[in-house]
Amino acid sequence: MNIGRRLTGLVVSMFMLLTAFGCSTAAEPKTEEKWDREVDFLIVGYGLAGEAAALEASDIAPDASILVLEKMPETLAGGNSIASGQTFIVPSESGVEGFKEYIRNCNEPNPIPEEYLDFLATEFADQIKWVQGTVNAAGYEVGYVGGGPLRWGSLVVEFAEFPGAGFEGTSAHIRKEGSGAFENGGVWKGFNAAVEMRDNIEVAYSTPAIDLIQDPQTKAILGVIAQDPEGNLIRIKANKGVLLACGGFENNLEMQRNYHGMDTVYTAGTPGNTGDGIRMLMKVGAKMWHMNNQTQSGGFWLGIKVPEYESTFMRNMTFKSGAWIEIDSDTQRFYNESKDYHRQHMKYVEYGRYVDLPHERALPVHLIFDDKLASSESVASQWLSWPITTEGYVWSKNNEDEIAKGWIIKADTIEELAEKIGRDPVELKAAIDRYNAMVDAGADSDFNRDPATMEKIDQAPYYAVELTPTLVATTGGAQRNTHSQVLDWDGNPIPNLYEAGELGSYVSNLYQNGVFLSEAIASGRAAAQHAFDGKSTVTSVVEAGSNEEKPADPKLEDGKYDAIYKGQHGDIKIEVTIADGKITNVEAVEGKEFLFMDDTQLSDYIQAIIDADSSEVDTISGATLDCQGISAAVKEAVKK
Repeated sequence: MNIGRRLTGLVVSMFMLLTAFGCSTAAEPKTEEKWDREVDFLIVGYGLAGEAAALEASDIAPDASILVLEKMPETLAGGNSIASGQTFIVPSESGVEGFKEYIRNCNEPNPIPEEYLDFLATEFADQIKWVQGTVNAAGYEVGYVGGGPLRWGSLVVEFAEFPGAGFEGTSAHIRKEGSGAFENGGVWKGFNAAVEMRDNIEVAYSTPAIDLIQDPQTKAILGVIAQDPEGNLIRIKANKGVLLACGGFENNLEMQRNYHGMDTVYTAGTPGNTGDGIRMLMKVGAKMWHMNNQTQSGGFWLGIKVPEYESTFMRNMTFKSGAWIEIDSDTQRFYNESKDYHRQHMKYVEYGRYVDLPHERALPVHLIFDDKLASSESVASQWLSWPITTEGYVWSKNNEDEIAKGWIIKADTIEELAEKIGRDPVELKAAIDRYNAMVDAGADSDFNRDPATMEKIDQAPYYAVELTPTLVATTGGAQRNTHSQVLDWDGNPIPNLYEAGELGSYVSNLYQNGVFLSEAIASGRAAAQHAFDGKSTVTSVVEAGSNEEKPADPKLEDGKYDAIYKGQHGDIKIEVTIADGKITNVEAVEGKEFLFMDDTQLSDYIQAIIDADSSEVDTISGATLDCQGISAAVKEAVKK
């Protein structure tokens, strides 16, 4: 009897203990949920992934109710998609296997699951038809980033030495129909125009998602708790699932310190990416991956942070003047400043592997330059920066507005400049004197900077601007399958929960230009397809044929013809001379300073056009964008 009482007491005690820690020996009664609203498909985040998912869902189920929750106000929507380089990559069908091999090498040593790699490569090749059909209906078109038409061979490859890098493909862009010009935010804007045409898609701006609502027994996601513009919490039921497409944690310093070990870092993209999706995914038991990857899995970019804006301006990567250096915390030069690192996302090779540029280990870092540079070109890029692409700030071409604002420090002497930026005057003068001596010698004995990019810093006044490590995107999030379903730690899908875009991106080591936007489209569409058990039938035809086809421009009467190439930093007027029915000269008669390419590259490309008597010639490595823009301008000029 006593033994029975003891056993009974023990069982009761164990039951109470298990209950106290959230465990149960029997099924818990299901709590009846109360909802403020009910929709078919709920999307969190209105970047490109959210747009693609909403459009795909609308194509499949035109009568379905689709709600997008966007944290930012309408004027600041678009996520990192609107502030990106606006390139999405398209391998040809015959180039899929080569593309897969190339991406494998880019993502070593953290390999992409083969099933997911197959999905990405196939979708990247196939989805161009859907993209064209979707944006064409909204008054936009697909073309090359440099302004030319879309054609195979118009491709920027970051790591040409990798196996598979020779795959056939193209770098695509979206712009207003008939404009023929690069457009900041063009990809997102084209899809947004398509969204606005759909009656069953609603975008709720200034309405952040706060939490996921999960069934405690089945672990299925039932809906979302959100906060409306008035600050009220609302519970939204999602019958077919919830898609998280709300980006990474670039603007969350605590997360940056935890995952990247950063003391100081800012974002060049949306300030709204503060890790909201990461937090929600962790709470529902998602398997996290790629949490230590950043900046398009490239190095930290070089940003200019000013008090007036939360996000940074990107430093100009293509100075025409050579009268500048960068100095580290020891007031010394610390790397080859002018090398074309931006082509490989601020990575360089050390001990046989690509590693980040050393800026985050060298802070504080200052860009030092003289009046030759200051009076002739902006120190900030006119793209890839949220304040420019989305908030609409226009950086002055001669930097005079920014000098007046105090963003750029100005002084009559090097010593005075040093005092103003908190540097030792003797050390700064010595660093500049050493650099100037190497200019005179015609060789950079410290870091092997190309002498053609070096000019003496000797024309007063002198200037300085502080540079800071800048993130474009993080790629951490939940691991997902080919249907964009979020996986738990056992590798099983969490019911009714999807993820797309940079949140949980496959990118884990080196970033190839264009894959983020391509993955955003593919993963967003995959989520909608699984949720609605179907696939859009919207198709179109790729606008151009093989790169091997190079038709000659139509022959015209002799004379001079001109057209405008809209460069990244300004308009360039291209003049074409026709003699005896052939192209005899091409010249940038206005705005040459806005070209990224140097004089040798420009001369070589012009000669290729003259030799071929056609605007359709191969681009020059390292100057692809300008080559494509000039080609488009020549074609336009000879049509007049």
